[in-house]
Amino acid sequence: MSLEEASDFLGAWDRGETVFNIKSSGSTGEPKTIILERKWMEWSALQTSKYMHPRENETLYCCLPLNKVGGLMVLVRAKVWGLNLIVKPAEGNPLKEYFDADIISVTPYQMQNILADEVSRKNLMRFREVLIGGAEISEGLEKKLEKIDSNCQIRQSYGMSETYSHVAIRNINGKNKSKWFAPLEGIQIKQDIDGAATIFTPYYVDGLETNDLIELDALGQFKVMGRKDFVVNSGGVKLQIEQIEKAIHEKYPDNLKLAISSIKDDRLGEKLVLVCEKKAQIENYDLSFLKEINLFAVPKEIIEISSIPYNEGGKIDRLLIKRLINN
Repeated sequence: MSLEEASDFLGAWDRGETVFNIKSSGSTGEPKTIILERKWMEWSALQTSKYMHPRENETLYCCLPLNKVGGLMVLVRAKVWGLNLIVKPAEGNPLKEYFDADIISVTPYQMQNILADEVSRKNLMRFREVLIGGAEISEGLEKKLEKIDSNCQIRQSYGMSETYSHVAIRNINGKNKSKWFAPLEGIQIKQDIDGAATIFTPYYVDGLETNDLIELDALGQFKVMGRKDFVVNSGGVKLQIEQIEKAIHEKYPDNLKLAISSIKDDRLGEKLVLVCEKKAQIENYDLSFLKEINLFAVPKEIIEISSIPYNEGGKIDRLLIKRLINN
């Protein structure tokens, strides 16, 4: 969605349109059309306001793709909260110049680029509320964010296109920082027998099944451990690739651009591999510690590509990686 189309959406909203169509991220398969109802978009924005406490005359800065639910909901929040709005095209680093705004939503990829640039980092500190969503946050990035002064509150969201943006939030910095996501008011998360999350909302009263494997506590808070559909079956052994990636980032928090994937193998069916941008650097690391996860969790091969691909939502494009390395 272009800036012109953003104007069209805001115009349709002002005219009282009740249904809007978007495309899902396509991070695990082909993008699909999702129908969003206005009343639940408004409901989602109101639940979020109970966390972010928008103030009169504040400004929202939208720098996410506007053809995805994350960017679209920034526009909705501006309308529902009655705030000013700045809309800019989605860029890898949206804070290379200063914008007089108070609340911003970014992807982990954008945040990495912001923190890597001194001017952009200073611009970030001017925001009262920063919401990160769309993908997991690496251990290295989280450690950097934990150190940011709580006057700039950093939060991570959990959700998907079907849930009208996020359904849970956690604080990354400040005195209330936590590793656990807390569901928004009116949201309940339950764990299926296979360990995956099912989300219950006023618009999914029967529950929305997900592929996200979670750890759930007695208070209903949860951690995301990975995805069922990001499992490599290598010789009959099932390996959770996001769990392996996270372990590497925790052991070597160097902001390495890498991904765990698999290639076809006559003997194993799938062979676990590590895909990266700097093979020489990875080869210096001892990955034998991954055996603590599983005896077969050490990648069989390291494959270098020019750049790790990401989709518009800032997530690793795992389908594209598999096509690249298997061809």
